Amino acid sequence: MRTSIPAVAVALLLVVSAVGAGLVAVTGGFDGTLGPAPDDTDDPGTDDPASVAGDGSVEQFDSEAAFATYVQAAHERNRGGAVYLRSGGAAAEPTVEATTDGAQAGAAEGGDGGASQAGGGGASRVSETNVQEAGIDEPDRVKTAPDGSTVYYADGRGYWGKHGQTRVLDTSDPAAPAVVENIEASGKLLLAGDTLVVFDRQGVYAYDVSNPESPDRTWSRTLNASVRSVRLMDGKLYLVLQKGVRPDHPCPVEPFGDGPGIACTDVYHPTDQTDATVTYTTAVLSPDTGETLDSVTVLGTHAHSATYVSENAVYLTYTKRASRGEVVRGYLESTDLLDRQAENRLDEIASYDLSPRARQIELRALVESWLARQDPDERTDLRKEFQQGYQQYVEERKRDMLRSGIVKVAIDGDGDSLSVAETGEVPGRPLNQWALDEHDGNLRIATTVDPWGANSTNDLYMLDAELSVQGSVHDMGVTERIYSVRFVGDTAYVVTFRQIDPFYVVDLSDASDPQVKGEVKLPGFSRYLHPLGEDRMLGIGQEDGQVKATVFDVSDPQNPTVARSKVLDARWSAVARTHHAFLHDPKHDAFFLPTERGGYVFGEDLDRKTFVRTDAPATRAVYLDDYLYVFSESELVVVDETSWETVTEVSLGPEDEHDDREETPETPTEAARTGSDYQREKNVHMASLASGASGAV
Repeated sequence: MRTSIPAVAVALLLVVSAVGAGLVAVTGGFDGTLGPAPDDTDDPGTDDPASVAGDGSVEQFDSEAAFATYVQAAHERNRGGAVYLRSGGAAAEPTVEATTDGAQAGAAEGGDGGASQAGGGGASRVSETNVQEAGIDEPDRVKTAPDGSTVYYADGRGYWGKHGQTRVLDTSDPAAPAVVENIEASGKLLLAGDTLVVFDRQGVYAYDVSNPESPDRTWSRTLNASVRSVRLMDGKLYLVLQKGVRPDHPCPVEPFGDGPGIACTDVYHPTDQTDATVTYTTAVLSPDTGETLDSVTVLGTHAHSATYVSENAVYLTYTKRASRGEVVRGYLESTDLLDRQAENRLDEIASYDLSPRARQIELRALVESWLARQDPDERTDLRKEFQQGYQQYVEERKRDMLRSGIVKVAIDGDGDSLSVAETGEVPGRPLNQWALDEHDGNLRIATTVDPWGANSTNDLYMLDAELSVQGSVHDMGVTERIYSVRFVGDTAYVVTFRQIDPFYVVDLSDASDPQVKGEVKLPGFSRYLHPLGEDRMLGIGQEDGQVKATVFDVSDPQNPTVARSKVLDARWSAVARTHHAFLHDPKHDAFFLPTERGGYVFGEDLDRKTFVRTDAPATRAVYLDDYLYVFSESELVVVDETSWETVTEVSLGPEDEHDDREETPETPTEAARTGSDYQREKNVHMASLASGASGAV
C-alpha cells in the first residue's frame, strides 16, 4: 500500500467546496465516547505529509535572510492550500470566562469581593476588576482607587481612533459621586499606585493622579503593534504586542514607535515551518517611567493563538496546521485505489518545486483524471470508497493535523527580566486565555481539535513544568467546539456547543489520568463561567438568540445538574465579550449583567433584585460600600443595594457621544449580530447537513 491521497481527495474537495470551509461527515471508526484517551505518542508517523506533530521547540534566527525566507514560506502557505479554521481569527483579550479559584475564593468567603480597605476616606468596601489570576490586575475601562475615593471611567471613543476622554469621579461620598476632571485620553486603564496608565490603539499614556482633580501626564509611548495582553503585577507592566511582518521588510521588528527595533537574530521562531506571519513581543515596563526593562519576541501565528499570564510566566501559543494540499497528498500516497498512471503522476508532482496552491491544483487534476479513466459503471462506487477512505485517513490523524505550540516566557529575578524557558506542543487550538491555567507549577490547557476534513472534538491536556504532556482527556463534545472553560483547583469545567450545551466536570487531581466525572446537557450555550461558592457554577450565554443565565449544581461531580436557568428579555450582554463586564457582590448575594437597555441585578438563585435602566447600553458596574454604580457611555446610575432604589444619576458627557463603541461589540448595533449567534450557527449547521456534511461550525 502506498502513502498518498487521490480520488477521495477530489471528491472531498468538491464536497468541501460545496459547503464553503465546512467539515466532511465521518461515518466510521469513531464512537464519540469519553473513554480512555488514545496514546498521544502513537501518531501515524513523522513522514506522513498530513502530520505537523513536533516538539514545539523554538530557536532564534541566524540572519535577516533566514527570517525573510521563513516569513515568505509562511505567506505562501497562507495564500495557497492552508485552510483557515472555523471561529474566526485571534481575538484580542479578554473574551469570555471568569476569575480563577484564587481570585474568587476571597470574594465568596470574605464577603467583599477581595476589596481593599479604605485608608482615610471614601468607601470601606470597594470592588475590583474581575481578573483571571488573583494579584494580577488586568486593564479595563473602569478603575477604582483602593480607598474608594476616586473612580476612573473611560468612554469607548479611543478604540476607534477618535478623541476620547476618561472621566475622573470624586466618590469620597459613595452616595453622591461627581465628575471633577476629564483626562484627554481613553482606552483600557490600569492604576499603579498614583499612576493611571491608559492604553489605546495608538499608544500608552501615563498620568500622575496623586491629585485626581489635576492629573498630569508623565510619559507616553507610541505603538506600531496591537496590544494583545497587558498585566500589572508587583508594580510592573507586562505587555504582549502583536505585529505583522512581511518578507520584503522583516527587520527590525518595531512594536514601539519610539524605541530601538528588535534585530532578526533576536527573534525566536518555531523550528518547524508554520504559518507564522506575526510577532509577539512580551515586554516588561516601569509604570513610573515607561522604560522597557526587558523584552522577548517570538514569531507566531495570528489565527487561534492565545496568551496567558501567571505570576511566574507569560505563555504564548501558536497554531500549526496541515495545509489542504498536504492532507490530500498524504491520503493519495496512502491509498491503494490509484492506478499506475496516477501513481506515476503523483511521484512526478512530488519532484516539482511548486507553491502549496499550485501543488493542490495539480493534485486535484490528478484525481479528476484518475476518476475519468474509470469504468462509468464503477465510478460512483469508487468515488464513495475514495471519500470514505479519506475520511478515515483524516480521522486517524486529526490530532497530528492541527497542533498548538506553547512558549513559556519566564518572569525572572525581581520581575524585570524575561527569558524563553520551556516549549511544548499539544493537539488542537485553545479558545482564548481562559483555556490555559497554571496550577502548582504545571500547565493545563483545553483545546478544540478541528482540522479541515475531520469531525471536531475537544481535549484537555495536563503538562508538567517542562511542558511535556503527562495525561489527557479526549473527545468531549464530538462534532462540537469549546465555548468556555473554567479551572477551579483540581477541577475543570468545560462547555462545548453545536446544538445543545454539554457542561463537563473534569477531575484533574491525577495529572497522569484526568477524568471526566460527569456532564449535563441543556439548550443554548454558556460563554462565561463564574464560581458561586464551592458547589455552584454560573454560566452566562444564550438560548435562541436571548441572553441566558444558568446556575449549575456541581456538589456531586459525577452528577452535575441545572439548579436554575433564566432566559432574559435581552439579546446582548457585554459579558459575552469580556469578563470585565461581570460584577459579583457576595455581600448582597447579587451579580450584575449589562444589556442593551440597562443592567440586570440577580441573586445567586436567579431571583431578580432590580433592573437598572440606562440611556444607552450598560457597559460596566462597580460597588462602593452598599452602592452599586452602573455605567453607560454617557451616564452613571447609582443604586442603593440595601433597597435597590436609584439614588442619583450623573451625566458623563454630551448625548451625541454615547453611540461610540468599544473595540469589541458592546452596543445594540452589534447586539443584533451577537444576539443571533445561536440561530446563525444553527442555520450554517443545517445547511451543511443538507449538503451531506456535518461537524463543528
